[in-house]
Amino acid sequence: MNQIPADANQVIDQLSAQIGTLTKQIAILTSQLNAAMKLIPADVLESVKGDENAED
Repeated sequence: MNQIPADANQVIDQLSAQIGTLTKQIAILTSQLNAAMKLIPADVLESVKGDENAED
């Protein structure tokens, strides 16, 4: 874990960079999830839709 600098501007800069990185990661994961969902047959999706406790 990075050491937190004492200067507020440095803290803001570091947080901004981390937010930018997280935003990119979320975009990548969302894209991957959308691609994966397209590979699941519609009837399978319908069978588990609304089933919060589906384990298999």
